[in-house]
Parts: sequence; structure tokens; C-alpha cells
Amino acid sequence: EPAVLLLDEPLGALDLALRRAMQRELKAIQRRLGTTFVHVTHDQEEAMAIADMVVVMNAGRIADAGPPERVYLRPASRFAASFMGEINLLPARPLPERAGQRMLETPLGPVPAPVDAGTLPPRGLIGIRPEHLSLVGQDEAPGTPGPVTLPAIVRESAFFGTHHRAVVDPQPAGPPLVAHLPQRADPRPGERLLLAFDPADAVILPEEEMP
Repeated sequence: EPAVLLLDEPLGALDLALRRAMQRELKAIQRRLGTTFVHVTHDQEEAMAIADMVVVMNAGRIADAGPPERVYLRPASRFAASFMGEINLLPARPLPERAGQRMLETPLGPVPAPVDAGTLPPRGLIGIRPEHLSLVGQDEAPGTPGPVTLPAIVRESAFFGTHHRAVVDPQPAGPPLVAHLPQRADPRPGERLLLAFDPADAVILPEEEMP
């Protein structure tokens, strides 16, 4: 009856189906026993699936810690944002307000700042998760398209079962972005798309990591 039980990558060698089943089993055991489990893993999905609190470590230091949903959607650092899953990171700096709306200058053009962004750094990053880029005007697009629209040309695409992972080139300019598009979208290289994202889904991060 230990006070704390350390599990060091216990599911790393299992195939996907068995790993998912064992994730549910471990979570059920922990709930039943009430013992604190420290579960070490390099699988971000596994961490979010079973943890009450996620701690992201970088070179022996805590880069972020909190509930899985908060760490994924509102990461506290650039490292945590990138480690917890794919994310598009773009340089951003504050612009003068427009009609009371705080704006950011980005390679995609002016973008409204998330309302919960707090104090905007003079130089920072705006992070957009691939699943938050949706197709405009298609019923299959996840969620409701936000106010920021983005013409883009597909560079490459791969089918992942639950979605298409597309790398797109924003038009007329901007760095390549990754978008997770619906199963039925079938994006092809060279195809022109109109994407959209809601600024409320974006996150503002410092450009440089704290020492």
C-alpha cells in the first residue's frame, strides 16, 4: 500500500488497441485505490487520457503543469505548446487597437488577439492548433468558422483515419501551416482552400523561453 506509485512508461511496448485498453484499466485502478500514480510517458495522448494533472518536463525543469485540457489549450510556454501536440507558431507583436479590439501583426496579416491573452508581450508568438483551422463553407468543417479567414494552397496531405493532415501555404504570403481537415475533405496538392480560425482558440506565448 504505497503512498505513491511510480509507473515508468509501462505501456510503451504495447500496440495501439491494447495500450488504449490498459490506459482505461490503469485509470480505473487508480480511482479504485485512491493511490497517487506518477506515470512517466512520452506519449502526449496517453498523458492527457489518464492524468488528472500533466507535468511537462524540459531538461529537468518544469515547463508547465496543470489539468490536461488547460496545458493543451492554454500552454504556459513555447516548449509545452510544441511538446503537447502539433501547433502552428507564428511571430506576433501588438498593433494599435481597432474599435476597442486588440490586434496582432503576424505573417498572415492583422489578427485579433485572444480576449484572455492578458498583457501582450512586445514580441511574442501566436499559436494555432491544426484542428482549429477549419474549412469555410463545408458542413464537414469542425466547429464554427471564426472571423479570421485564410486563403491557402495545399502543399501535401496525408490521411490519418480520423482526419486529413494537410500542409498548406497561406496566400498571398506566410509560413507553411498544418491543418487537420475532415475525413471527407480529400485535400489534394495544388488545391486552393479557404480556411478560418477563431482567435479565441489561439494562444499567445513569449518568444523566448524563461531560463
